[in-house]
Amino acid sequence: MGKAGGLAGKAGRLLASAGGAVTVQFVTAGGSLVVQALCARTVGPSGYGAYALFVSVLIMITAVQTSWVGDSLTVFDRFDPRIRGALLLSVGITVGGGAAAGAAVSAVMGLAGAAGIGLFALLVALWLLNETGRRIFTARMEFWRLALNDTSYLVVTLGTLGGVLALGADATVELMLAAMCAGCLVSIVLARLRLPAPEYAPAPLRGTAFREIAGFAAWRSVQAGLRPGALLLARVMIAAFASTAALAGIEAARLLLAPALTFVNGAGGFLLGDFAQAERSGRPMPARRAVRVCVVLSAIALVMSLSGILLVDWLGPLVTGGSFKVDRVALVGWGVYAVCFACTLPLASLATARKMSRSVFTVRGVESAVGLLVLLGLLVADPGHASIAPYCLGAGGLVSAAMLWRTLRRTDPSAEEERQEPAAPRSRDELVG
Repeated sequence: MGKAGGLAGKAGRLLASAGGAVTVQFVTAGGSLVVQALCARTVGPSGYGAYALFVSVLIMITAVQTSWVGDSLTVFDRFDPRIRGALLLSVGITVGGGAAAGAAVSAVMGLAGAAGIGLFALLVALWLLNETGRRIFTARMEFWRLALNDTSYLVVTLGTLGGVLALGADATVELMLAAMCAGCLVSIVLARLRLPAPEYAPAPLRGTAFREIAGFAAWRSVQAGLRPGALLLARVMIAAFASTAALAGIEAARLLLAPALTFVNGAGGFLLGDFAQAERSGRPMPARRAVRVCVVLSAIALVMSLSGILLVDWLGPLVTGGSFKVDRVALVGWGVYAVCFACTLPLASLATARKMSRSVFTVRGVESAVGLLVLLGLLVADPGHASIAPYCLGAGGLVSAAMLWRTLRRTDPSAEEERQEPAAPRSRDELVG
């Protein structure tokens, strides 16, 4: 009876954590959807296309930084002084480097003037600091507390945006960036107040385990940057060969299917923490369990994508305000992308928990490169093929999933290891807070 009760309690905690992880993603994506829809309705298709490129750059930089810092503090023992020192160094380097990279890329792409570039550099720095706090919540499996923190960002961002517009200011891309800066700043302060002091404890910056962290995080960061990097390059190619107006229609289609992508992302955030925890406890997850998760996530992503596709006539005008049309070919393509993403993510998360970042990078790198090359060839032949971009970027996910499964099977735990009793859980004091 006691064992059954313990299993039931564990299952309940896992369900609660999974629900919190998905809720966090919906809060974050819901806020982003509202901001982007407001932008699409007020700045027109060209302005919205430029804003989409800004956001794409931000997402790519964030993916690289949070994979280096966030995944490392999840997989490694962040309270070990040598690991902690390496993480502190990593935060400083990635925040400064990310802001500089964001400013440089936005300047080269000609997305804004000096004021816009400066605001974007500030946003990148604040965003990365906020993301570091978010990943601490994730490492602690405190997804419901993270949801509250993300809600504060959303409320302040929308409040700032709405307040300035109510005063008669013009809706501009620069205003969007400034409002996001305000939201990030409040969220950073709130995380500092709500997380326990040991999470912010200093550590020696000499004699750190930086090389050990880098050996894992370098491949992980490059791998994590592949998907947003591929999306960024695809958007740049569409804007260059077609137009930012064409990009706006494709991005509006992506927004309509954001719930499906958000659900998969939320599940992925939970899975990495759960898989890593199982590895540390001596009970590694076999690949077949990840495959089962792939099936469930893919089915849910398919249903959610079909819902968005069927409701396009009603939802489309809400997103665009009637200023431009949703690209319907791309809309179906984003559904394909979401399902293929769901097939790959659990297997990639399990491989990351096993510290196989290089293998994940190799598989995903080939997938992204082939997809982009196919898209480039189609755009060179006819810019009207821009709508096919989501198909090019997503279809390779099925092949990647098969390759990752084969790789994971080689390092699966033996039957004896699976039958071992789990190690005793660390106390709450040991986990800090």
